[in-house]
Amino acid sequence: MYEHVNLADLEPHDVESADARVKAVGYELRPRKMRPSVWSFDAGGSGPMHYQREQEELYHVLSGAFELAFAGDDGEETEALDLEPGDFVVVSPDEVRQLRCVEAGEVFVVGAPNAKDDGVVVG
Repeated sequence: MYEHVNLADLEPHDVESADARVKAVGYELRPRKMRPSVWSFDAGGSGPMHYQREQEELYHVLSGAFELAFAGDDGEETEALDLEPGDFVVVSPDEVRQLRCVEAGEVFVVGAPNAKDDGVVVG
């Protein structure tokens, strides 16, 4: 069994906790073990500083330029990773992070397992 959708056929939706729009690939395909989506950002936009309760997240930059910032338990930034098209990053659930857009673009994000509203916003 399989499901199919083309990204061009998906309507983008605003994200309440981020300066982004999301195409909910997972909502259309209904996978059981992962939660895929495509996030679109304008330059200067960002996602929330957050960690996940149980989801490991995979980020794949499709276009644009991004920075993935990491923070310690105190919320202070400890490192920032520059990302460009073709880059992949896997982040463990407990790692505090924030995706920031340097040049307008899109990022394919997959969370696993498929846990609804698993993110915890920090600060």
